[in-house]
This record gives sequence, C-alpha cells and structure tokens, in this order.
Amino acid sequence: MDRKTFKQICRDRAMSWGTVITEYMDPQIVRAIARAGFDWIWVDNEHAYHSDDKLYEVIRTAEDVGVITLIRVRQSDYANIAHMLDMAPSGIIVPRVESPEQMRQIVDAAKYPPVGQRGFGMRPSLFGKNEMTMGECIDDQQNNRLLVVQLETPTAIRNIDSIVDAADGQVDALFYGPADFQMAVGKPDNAFGEEVLEGAQRLVEFSKRHNLSNGLPTTSIEVAQRWKDVGFNLLTYLNDDQIVSNGFAEGRKAVEELS
Repeated sequence: MDRKTFKQICRDRAMSWGTVITEYMDPQIVRAIARAGFDWIWVDNEHAYHSDDKLYEVIRTAEDVGVITLIRVRQSDYANIAHMLDMAPSGIIVPRVESPEQMRQIVDAAKYPPVGQRGFGMRPSLFGKNEMTMGECIDDQQNNRLLVVQLETPTAIRNIDSIVDAADGQVDALFYGPADFQMAVGKPDNAFGEEVLEGAQRLVEFSKRHNLSNGLPTTSIEVAQRWKDVGFNLLTYLNDDQIVSNGFAEGRKAVEELS
C-alpha cells in the first residue's frame, strides 16, 4: 500500500488493520508483517526504545515492501518530530496532545513553511530515487506523509474542538489512548468503563463530522471488535511481542498434548 492510498483510507474513514512493533525492530519482522497482509505498522518509540539505525532500517524496509509506517514519537517537541520525519516514515503519531497550543507547535515542527516551520534536509534516496527537486521532496512530505495525534486524557477530549481547529487541516487521524484515559480517571482496571467509553464516543462522533479517521491499539480480537463497534477504523492486532509469545505458547501447548 502506498501513502496516497492510505491517506484516502483516512479521509474515507475506511477500515484498515495494522499491528505494532515494540520489541523486534528488525527488517525481517517488517517483511513478515507485509506477507501477512497488514496495511500498516505502529512503530512504538515512546514506550519501547530503539536506536536510530534500527528505526531507519525498519522504515526503509517497509517502504520497499509496501507497508505504511506510523512512528509514535517520544514527545511533541520540534527535535523529536523533525528528527523522526527526516527518516521519511509514512507518518508519525504524536502522543499526549492536550491543547491547541501544543497542536500548533506540532504542526510547526512537522510541516515546512508556509504551513509550519520545519527545516529542510531531505534527499532523493529517502524516496527510493536518484534525483528529486527540492519542490518534489517538499510536496511529498507536506501532502503524502501522515500526521496523527493521540488524545489520551479527559482534558484532551474536552479540548478536541480547539485542538483540531489549531491543526488547520493538517491532521489526518485522531488516535485514542484508553489505557492512559483509564488512569487519568482513576480506574486502571476498567478498560471499557463509562468514562472511557464516553471519551471514545465523543472522539469518534467529532471525527465523523470532520472526516478524520480514528485509531487505537488492541490486545485481542474481542477488544478489537468492541472498539470497531464504537466506530474506530484504524485498529492494530496485538504487538510483535504478543504475537511471538502467543505463538510459542500455542506450540508448547500443542506438543504437551502429544505426550
């Protein structure tokens, strides 16, 4: 899948399945994900820590095999955002967005002038080409790369109108953070509590009016189904560590039954 196609999926709020890389930052994992038929990969660089060279390998491999990469950055500051975008992933996910001021800073860091204030430092090899003009590089970065922000607290949901207004049309999707939302309302063990669901429903209803996609990570098929029913269209199926661990556990159980 190319970036333009995925952009259209976001605009259409069409269903699309991804998975998450947290532990195995390796090109072979990316190839396995592509063979499995997932559209996109959420690469977590907030809660899992990877070297730049490993991130770069994963991003370039995904580009070669036709899988979308959305890299969750660690913070919403210029250094984190611009540095990650200079590796030319398909897009970024910015966590813990709560205010219009923060949203404006994110746009400034992610977009070139006159939209934002990002400094230019791209090269044709990042696009799989030998030659590109500066204008072609800028056009691809401005229009084809995805900007996703994650709303994870009651404050963020209350400010959703002003946050999206501040984005001035530059945000492609709003992701939810139910785990952090649970902690924020003091109910960490209630994944589908009333307040968590109310926040999710407000986010989805708002997004429908503004043609924005919604996404979040899920921990099982049952959880994925529940969030799909709420209206989320960009869902992940587990993460690499869970898939590998589950596979070994299932294999171990199977051989025990042979004994």
